[in-house]
Amino acid sequence: MATLKAVVPAVALAFGAMTMAPAAHAATYVFDDGEMYSYRTLRLSGSGFTTVTVKAAPVLFDGYIKGTPNEPFENLVAFCVDVYHSISLADYKPDLTYTDDIELEHNSHWDPNKRDYLSDDEIVQIGKLVNYGTEVWYNHNISTTAKTNELASVQGAIWKVVSGLTVTATGNTTSINNILTSRIAALSNANTYTSAFTYAEGPVYSNIKLLTPFKDGKYPKQYPHKDLTQSFAIGEAVPEPGTWVMMIGGFGLAGAMLRRRRQQFVVVKINN
Repeated sequence: MATLKAVVPAVALAFGAMTMAPAAHAATYVFDDGEMYSYRTLRLSGSGFTTVTVKAAPVLFDGYIKGTPNEPFENLVAFCVDVYHSISLADYKPDLTYTDDIELEHNSHWDPNKRDYLSDDEIVQIGKLVNYGTEVWYNHNISTTAKTNELASVQGAIWKVVSGLTVTATGNTTSINNILTSRIAALSNANTYTSAFTYAEGPVYSNIKLLTPFKDGKYPKQYPHKDLTQSFAIGEAVPEPGTWVMMIGGFGLAGAMLRRRRQQFVVVKINN
């Protein structure tokens, strides 16, 4: 894709991506395009898991929420929560359809004979990591390099908390590998992770929406079934009114980053 589509103003996009109140009923998200502006590479490994190297960064989706009328969105910041699945970043044909009617509750190591549920504390931690990562994306006070490193670290920490796998940096420069590995450890630490929210513009909330593929018509499937594509979490925090004064300053120049030329990547390719 050679150029970026018309960009929604940064502040408006921030409200759309981060302040959606909990829906009274299930919503259907249709993705027509998925992109990633920059990434780092991480290694995921663990007992019974085939070690893989993956690209780590949030995915930015264009599409719409079904309704009357439809509610379009651009560059919706979404973090992957399921390490077993794969998705390509492209102009989707056909579009990908996701629902938000399933709660995040399963460990990605889930199998039909042993349901591994996340603890309440883990769910809160994942929610705060998603919302913190979304704030990092919009924070214009961070250099491009620092932002790329921090977003990769947040994504790696989410994978670590959800899956219990060992997540380390690899394939980058030695200094970046060291930074990422240290940050992933800090952000995934259940006891102290909130103290590692270096770039938070204000309080970091834990509410998220889990976007999962619709069940297959042939037989019931739902997250985290291995036959589905990735599931993603988007921020759903609703800051106090006074907090917006601080946060809007961080969103004001986000449009500059959104004007960068888009690149096409394959995000995570894991079949286990």
